[in-house]
Amino acid sequence: MARDELLSQDELSALLDAAPAARTSTGAAAEPYDLTCRVPVLDGADLPALTRITEYFCEGLTRTLTRYLGRDTLVSLRGSRAREYRDLVHSLPERASVRGLDIAPLAGSGVLVLEPALLFTVVESFFGGGRASPPPGSRDLTPTERRMLGNLVDLLLPELQAAWAPVLPLAPAVAASDVDPLLVSLIDPAELVLVQSYEVALLGGGGDFHLALPMSALQGVWPALRAGTPAAVPDDSGWRAALRGRVMDAPLPLKAVVARRQSTLRRVLALEVGEVLTFERGDGALLEAAGKPLFAGEFGVFNGNNAVSVTGRVRRPAAEGAPGNEGERV
Repeated sequence: MARDELLSQDELSALLDAAPAARTSTGAAAEPYDLTCRVPVLDGADLPALTRITEYFCEGLTRTLTRYLGRDTLVSLRGSRAREYRDLVHSLPERASVRGLDIAPLAGSGVLVLEPALLFTVVESFFGGGRASPPPGSRDLTPTERRMLGNLVDLLLPELQAAWAPVLPLAPAVAASDVDPLLVSLIDPAELVLVQSYEVALLGGGGDFHLALPMSALQGVWPALRAGTPAAVPDDSGWRAALRGRVMDAPLPLKAVVARRQSTLRRVLALEVGEVLTFERGDGALLEAAGKPLFAGEFGVFNGNNAVSVTGRVRRPAAEGAPGNEGERV
């Protein structure tokens, strides 16, 4: 059928004129988006609760260190960014002190890093000294410096807990001490972490420390950090119950040992087809799972089937050292 029999010239013109208009009807231009980018943009205006937590933490730690050192101290946030944990590790100065943190009720672990300049400045300030000069990088920390490092961590963690209290009952605690950041197994090297870098300014100088929290752990409270409302404590009771149910339903092969015989390697290697071995029948039977004795019982017959009647539970140390449990099993 010819084209002019289907559409008139006016209809064709109307269709051709409408096509460009349809393509340009949207006023906004398309914005590029990188699907390979794993680092989210952290905007303080978009996360008001996180901003307040940081402010409370800086104010509380400033008061605590001022009382502890007896001189004016100022703690301020240098910056906050999301990055891979291995990038943080490679940016740390030599001989930085690393503490692995338990951040319950959040899942996962955090990391607290104290730079050497901060520790030496705090030690000098505590004993009334002036500007701290960095010691040789090859020497180990003295017992006094180690004790002061522990005191600094003990002062810092309660202030962190108090700052998070309006949003989440965070209970940070040291899980690993004096670990090499390159060898720390608490966080996967490719894990995205929220790194908050803080500066501690003193009359004799100052130093920095860093707090790294896994982004995967913060995802559960991200809405609360945006809305500024208390976050619900993650409840994993359902997961625990489901896991326990699966474990309890796992198949467990049981073996009933009713007789044993002790022999020699020479005798066993000399066995041939057709030989008969005799076993002395014991009074009871032993139920085992994965080679471990669990229950004692009596061997018998029930409804025409061989059966074992359980008479008691076997105490593991007594069963392993009890006489008569050695030899061949059947």
